[in-house]
Amino acid sequence: MPNAQSLRFAPPNALRGPIPPLRSAQCPMPNAQCPMPNAQFPVIMKLQKNTFVLIAVALSMIGFVSVYEMQVSPKQEEAKENKHKIFNFKSDRIQFFTVKTPERILTFERVYATKGGKSSWEMKLPVQGQASEASVDFLLDRLATGKSDRTINTTAAKLPEYGLDKPQATVTVKLDNQETHRLVLGKTDFSGRFLYALANPGEAPPQNSAENLPVLLVPFDFKNAVNRPLSEWKKAEAPKPEKSPTPSPTPSPENQ
Repeated sequence: MPNAQSLRFAPPNALRGPIPPLRSAQCPMPNAQCPMPNAQFPVIMKLQKNTFVLIAVALSMIGFVSVYEMQVSPKQEEAKENKHKIFNFKSDRIQFFTVKTPERILTFERVYATKGGKSSWEMKLPVQGQASEASVDFLLDRLATGKSDRTINTTAAKLPEYGLDKPQATVTVKLDNQETHRLVLGKTDFSGRFLYALANPGEAPPQNSAENLPVLLVPFDFKNAVNRPLSEWKKAEAPKPEKSPTPSPTPSPENQ
């Protein structure tokens, strides 16, 4: 047991014993080998670098999709639409057309009141006169916008099966650049929704030819567009105003 005098002159550390190592929040165990705080910086920098790379890739994909939707996709859709179109011209380019049926031949010509001004249509055959704008526009719109449902490859020997050896109508148009296009309409298909047709057929090959001929299935509207009475091709005359009856004079008392 130490006496009071020895305690009084003993150094302070002798009373408390050895000083324990300091603890910290990051290193709870006194003797553990705790990493230094700066050791986390390489990991953080690596995560940030990976994040930037992912953001750059995402932005690149967004840009690619935007360019595709704005430029590539519309061109592909247009090409797909044009692939099924019967002809590739606009109706306002047609200057002259003929409709030939087993019953008659009709010819029409676009005329202008003034050069570059508004146009109208005149029938030249079988009678001459102003044509019905509604009937003409109906046919020309079908020619310019009509699409083929599908194509059947056949030979000249099988054309009678589709009614194309003796067509129900043949429409020939001449454009403003002197190009000529022709559509030959045959029978109605088994569904009743389409007509068999030939677009711009060349010279008729011999019956024994093995050459493939593309037969189109075109909308049934073409039949309604070409098979109409002559009166519907003419412009309807405006009704004449009825003359009001002349009132009879009222007798005066002097004439009675």
